[in-house]
Amino acid sequence: MVNFPFLKNKKNKQDDEQYLTSSEETTEYLEIKEKLKITEQQKHAYEKRIQYLIHHDHVTDLPNRTLFDRKIEELIMESSLKDANFTVMYLDVDRFRQINESLGHVIGEKLIMQFSQRMKKLLNKDSLLARVGGDEFGIILWNYSDAKYPEFTANWILDDLNEYFVVEDIEFRITTSIGISSFPADGQTKDELVKAAEVALFRAKKNGKNTYQIYSATMDINSYKNFYLDRDLRKSIENNELVVYLQPRVDTFTGKLISAEALVRWEHPVWGLVSPSEFIPIAEDSGFINEIGDWVLEEVCHFIQSCEKKKITTIPISINISAQRFLRNDWKDKLIHILRKTNTDPNLLEFEITERTLIQYEQDVEAALKYIKGLGIKIALDDFGTGYSSLSYIKDFSIDTIKIDRSFISQIAKSCDVEVIIKTLLYMTKELKMNVVAEGVETEVQLDFLKQHGCKEIQGYIYSKPVTIEEFQALQSESILKLHDPSQHKRVGVPIKRKYFRIDLHYPLKAKMTLTSIKGKEVKLGKTDVLIENIGPGGLKFLSNIHLPIRSDIFFQFDTKILNEPITLSGYIVWKEEVQDIYQYGLQLEIEEQDRDHLIKVLNNLTVQLRKTTKLPNCNFILVDKIDYIKKLQKE
Repeated sequence: MVNFPFLKNKKNKQDDEQYLTSSEETTEYLEIKEKLKITEQQKHAYEKRIQYLIHHDHVTDLPNRTLFDRKIEELIMESSLKDANFTVMYLDVDRFRQINESLGHVIGEKLIMQFSQRMKKLLNKDSLLARVGGDEFGIILWNYSDAKYPEFTANWILDDLNEYFVVEDIEFRITTSIGISSFPADGQTKDELVKAAEVALFRAKKNGKNTYQIYSATMDINSYKNFYLDRDLRKSIENNELVVYLQPRVDTFTGKLISAEALVRWEHPVWGLVSPSEFIPIAEDSGFINEIGDWVLEEVCHFIQSCEKKKITTIPISINISAQRFLRNDWKDKLIHILRKTNTDPNLLEFEITERTLIQYEQDVEAALKYIKGLGIKIALDDFGTGYSSLSYIKDFSIDTIKIDRSFISQIAKSCDVEVIIKTLLYMTKELKMNVVAEGVETEVQLDFLKQHGCKEIQGYIYSKPVTIEEFQALQSESILKLHDPSQHKRVGVPIKRKYFRIDLHYPLKAKMTLTSIKGKEVKLGKTDVLIENIGPGGLKFLSNIHLPIRSDIFFQFDTKILNEPITLSGYIVWKEEVQDIYQYGLQLEIEEQDRDHLIKVLNNLTVQLRKTTKLPNCNFILVDKIDYIKKLQKE
């Protein structure tokens, strides 16, 4: 704003104008006004420039997501008039985040600029290349006659990236993952086409990166779920969806609570409570594991402070730390900031790193551990025994605690060789003056073995599963924790009172399950194998390796065969419980009454036949162990 000092004492605008037109300073005012005048031509140029900036990325000068979305909508309208098709491609620069964080944003931006310039050279005039996110690009192709043209383009892109990029004398070999969808086959709207391309991109990334995938509606439930987890994870902290659970670590001989491990869970708005085994690999792949780690650390520090305020005895809390955190330049500053902000005693914290981390990032981790130990924070080596390191190798690091992996503990009383390994580990850690924790202790046989051979600390369902902070504070009030039977799992959800009979099957019935709708919106997916344990006109009980939500607005369909007759059933999950690391569900059927009447006739006939033999050849019965069958599906 231009300042007119001679207007300071004027009462209002009208007085100002009168003053200016009548004063000797009018000439000065007109001169200033003339200098500020913008011609129509200049105004048009400014507006054009503003519009350009709104619709283009400032780093690459490419169209941005707004222009990308608008072009798709334009092509949809044009295609409806002349019955043409076009293709949407989504590209993700593999591992760009790691480059950006390790070498800095300046190099990262220069690399992205070079990447975009190469992509532009590969495309013709009937295409649009846009930067739709940090390391994501979108391509639209139209006016092509060869149906294979999008695949040719994807291959040209992948081949072109075989040539190195050079930024500030640093050579980079980068790859990209590509997802492809087409109008109208894969979607009738912009949102459907973009989602289909994103799903295909997700598959390409899961298939090892540096490849392309064409969208297919045959994606199964697990892949569909993982796609949404991958998409929504970055919003989890912002939307207050993450929650810290704590699992007690107990004195083996007294049952006294002596410490705990902090474990993060994700309360997804659709899929419910998501376990770390599902979303942590996604977080590590995207780099978001760093933000999650910082969030967990701060939450644990707040918990320790709340215990002190409530005059509850504080105990050390162990936190899992990703090796990626040590590769970022800000990790020390962030750690000190959280400790000071929460006024937390570092001696009440323990950081857990995995054996794989220690081996893969030896130099960076060694320097980081020395700094952390200097602050007073203890260090634990998690999952020991799953990698290739030895105690003679580990003793050179600043390790306070060794955590024996649950895969070893589960073999107690089953494998003599594993028992020998555990006894040797316990003896050597004692000689090296290291603390040792046995993870995954679930039975009294395991507990007795560990007591006999001097393991001082255990962690597992025999004392407690991971619990919420509120539940953990209740445990803190108990001086000695009670033994629990881990086989008695708490059922989540409430079964609806049965109106109809159920047939408990001696052998489970194999069925194909698919998800058909979420919140009233139809979903088209492929099918997944499950086992039906009992069945009736009102519902069924089934086993699956997929963690599914208890919601009345998510519907599943089951296809099986009973007495040579194809049977299709639909319903929603009303309860679930975990059984030997897989999931058991209760399903409430939602079917028409005439279909229910027909099902009753089939089941009555089945009951009669089962009285004669439990191995009917004209049903989809599985004659192997049902738990082993489902666990085998997990590995495939």
